[in-house]
Amino acid sequence: MKEKYEYGPWLVEFSPEDGARLDRISFNNYDLLTVEPESFHKPDSDYGKYETRPVYGYDDCFPSVEKSYFPGREWEIPDHGELCWLNWKFTRSLDKLSFSTRSKVLPVEFKREMIFTESGITWKFEVLNESSEKIPFQHVMHPLMKLTEISSIQFPGFQSVYNKTTDESINLKNPGELQEYLLKQPSGTANMLFLRNTKKGKMSWVYKNGLLLKIEFPKKYFPSIGIWWNNNGYPNEDGIKRDECAFEPIPGNTSKLSETFSEGKCLTVSPEQSFNWKITWELIK
Repeated sequence: MKEKYEYGPWLVEFSPEDGARLDRISFNNYDLLTVEPESFHKPDSDYGKYETRPVYGYDDCFPSVEKSYFPGREWEIPDHGELCWLNWKFTRSLDKLSFSTRSKVLPVEFKREMIFTESGITWKFEVLNESSEKIPFQHVMHPLMKLTEISSIQFPGFQSVYNKTTDESINLKNPGELQEYLLKQPSGTANMLFLRNTKKGKMSWVYKNGLLLKIEFPKKYFPSIGIWWNNNGYPNEDGIKRDECAFEPIPGNTSKLSETFSEGKCLTVSPEQSFNWKITWELIK
């Protein structure tokens, strides 16, 4: 059952039973994210568990984005993590939406809080470790936007760009070259890029209606930016290809927990402690 929340120019629709998915985030009646498709059917081929439900809006990816074995446990984390399959609790107040859920595998509680102003959202996250052992994890915000509604993107400086789709490094030297590369990708293509060793925890993009969305995140926790750029190329089956993109702060060089753990670049929450961080969105007309 979809719930609705309104604050000033903001309208949020969400589904607590469906991973607390944010079905819609609208600002002054303009949808910042993709919305539920009019119809849905699963791909005929195996594209992973995540593709067996409609893909749109916002999800939290935890404790991994890619399918991965959890370090030290005989648990294969599903594609895009566990949280999108769980039932969440929620509360709301005048300017705040709060969500929480408990892993069915790990001794952790995960919390997402959204604090609204007239022009922005502060996203606060918390991982509470209820065990006597340190727990490694990744968390990635997964806001999907219509690629064809993005007119420009400003990335921070970076050291390198890796294309996971083709398994190769791309010779792009600065944010301007990267923007040009993305905007020139033809219809029928899809790429997952990793912008590694970024210089700042900031990025922004402009929607075609003129809205500028500025993002700030803690670079010490998120040294990379994942770029999903799907110009009607995925899933590669007629009738279900999507127009979508996402720009995601990532802990480590990849979105696979087992790899970032072995590299010593994942996040960790200490025994019987909590790990907290925040990410801010600011909209400028």
